[in-house]
Amino acid sequence: MSDSSDNEEIPPHLARYREYKRKQELRKQKKTGQSKQPTPETQLLAPPDPSLTTLDRIANHPLTTPLLKLTLWVSLLLFFAHHEFGSVFFLVSIPVFVWQSMEEYKRGPRELSAYSVFNRNLEQLDGTFTSEQWERELRYGPAAVMKQQ
Repeated sequence: MSDSSDNEEIPPHLARYREYKRKQELRKQKKTGQSKQPTPETQLLAPPDPSLTTLDRIANHPLTTPLLKLTLWVSLLLFFAHHEFGSVFFLVSIPVFVWQSMEEYKRGPRELSAYSVFNRNLEQLDGTFTSEQWERELRYGPAAVMKQQ
């Protein structure tokens, strides 16, 4: 049996299974309170570090950036509303929010997208229903698809 530290190529189904088991273990640790890495919830409840200044604590707080962004957006909305361009600002800010929310999540190097056109070699997820599979089922029945897999 090869070790996970080897540089061998891991089959995609095995890599997904290992990732699933790792996430399951992390959930179990979180439920039992054995989690080693602090979550945002535990960071909020943790006692402050005495070596940090007040400004450092505010800057490192997980809610600082979202609150600053919200404050800036509301201020700009009020400014543009005062100059009768509030609706234009709101409509322009919608695509910006969509773009920003898509920027936050980056897939890992082996993580597949649900849309095969975004994967290398157009690789599909297991269980994807394709037009080829549908055509085989229509021509030869559902048993023809089961024999292929």
